[in-house]
Amino acid sequence: MRVATIKHTSEPFDVEGKDTWRHAEAGALEVACITPRELITIRRGDCSLEDGVQALHIEPDIILVEGFKGSDKPKILCADSVEEVEEALQSISNIVAVTGSVTEEADQVKILKEKFPQVSLMRREEIVKFLRDFVVKDWLKKLPRLNCGHCKYGSCAEMAKALMEGRASLDECVVISTSISKVAVDDRMIPLSRWPQTMLREIILAFIRSLKLRDIRLEEASRVTIEIDLKG
Repeated sequence: MRVATIKHTSEPFDVEGKDTWRHAEAGALEVACITPRELITIRRGDCSLEDGVQALHIEPDIILVEGFKGSDKPKILCADSVEEVEEALQSISNIVAVTGSVTEEADQVKILKEKFPQVSLMRREEIVKFLRDFVVKDWLKKLPRLNCGHCKYGSCAEMAKALMEGRASLDECVVISTSISKVAVDDRMIPLSRWPQTMLREIILAFIRSLKLRDIRLEEASRVTIEIDLKG
């Protein structure tokens, strides 16, 4: 699984007086710092969780965020005591599970179950399974259900079973991973097997070659984007 993390902190990351700090103070909209091991970008301003998500340079299967208690995203509470759980449930929305040292003590678990029977209490290993199942359910929605037979599982149903059991990766789906051509209607992807993808690509390229491209060199291009306004 491709995982990204975002951490919220109240302390500034950049250090006053350093070159990166001076660059930003001088008016740079964004500052990049490259070390032998890291690439760090610094952007000044009041940034939100959504800003952090948009700044990611990968497309992860799941993003784990520390902080942002006011967000409407699903939350896992890590707590040390019954009192901490009680306080959090009163002030934080959309808590889907509670974990932490409070779930390792039998007496505290008993109290929590009596006071908050609606709360899901999970130990560390249960949280891992919960997150994995969360991602897999999202993967299953993306399977094209074409039963094209190109993968080793024979059908989308069998691949779905392999995904649930941890024996498969979504990248093994030929329809999803080839990406020669993609079609979406209002951002909803329409599954295409290899042959329709190839045909669509060749038809579009033939149409473009018939146009006056002027200084556009199609043979050097890497991507063609087409948008059609159906209400225009």
